[in-house]
Amino acid sequence: MKTNGPKINVRVARLLLTGLNPRLRYHRAEIIFPERLPADGAAVIVSNHGRLDFDSFILARLILGSRKRLVRLMADHLWFRLPGLGRIMTLAGGVDGTRENAGRLLENGELILTYPGGVPEIMNSRFGREQIDWQGRNGFAHVAVAARAPVIPIAGIGVNNGFIFLTSGRRLGRLLYKKIFGLGPAYDKYRDPLALGLLPLPFSLAVHFPLPCKVRYIVGEPVYPDECLADGDQRAQDLALRVAAALRGLLSENN
Repeated sequence: MKTNGPKINVRVARLLLTGLNPRLRYHRAEIIFPERLPADGAAVIVSNHGRLDFDSFILARLILGSRKRLVRLMADHLWFRLPGLGRIMTLAGGVDGTRENAGRLLENGELILTYPGGVPEIMNSRFGREQIDWQGRNGFAHVAVAARAPVIPIAGIGVNNGFIFLTSGRRLGRLLYKKIFGLGPAYDKYRDPLALGLLPLPFSLAVHFPLPCKVRYIVGEPVYPDECLADGDQRAQDLALRVAAALRGLLSENN
């Protein structure tokens, strides 16, 4: 398997994806229409981010089990700035989520998984209902256009049912990300709300105690860049809009 950086050991990744989030059974997680994911070749997978912590590992494990392909997770830069966590993330198939890394992986014919809404989509979500809030984030579309790769929307249903946010988390977020971790202005909007799962805890600690919500992942049909559009930026914008519409349709149909 070609990869960006050190070769990924699929067996180690499988063990880590299970060990990092051993909740497939707890959440009765299932993937629907996995056959829409390509058996080989490059593709960009996009999904909605929810309050359920690290559900990306659940999705990656389901794809590995159903399609025998390791998804490369485009992870937040934060994980590679914390001691030890970057190494764990890498072994599980994650990479620092830059356009350059994504482009290289697609050139190697790999699957990449990204959440365009990022952390703001998690924090602005509503309990019990899924949504997307991408705020013009279309980097995924630019790399897909450059690689001439399809984008596959996957709707995560139930991913907002793991925790109830009791506070906005702005004060705790400033304490954690700015004063303790000493991160820069890019993390000014990161929050750490008081979350109610099995226990009432700050979200950064509550991640291990979610409610036993059921989680389903609905795989949509691939969306391809429009080669009839001459300008690359226009193709990316068009692709991002069509993918967002497809994902909203999946969420609406299955909520």
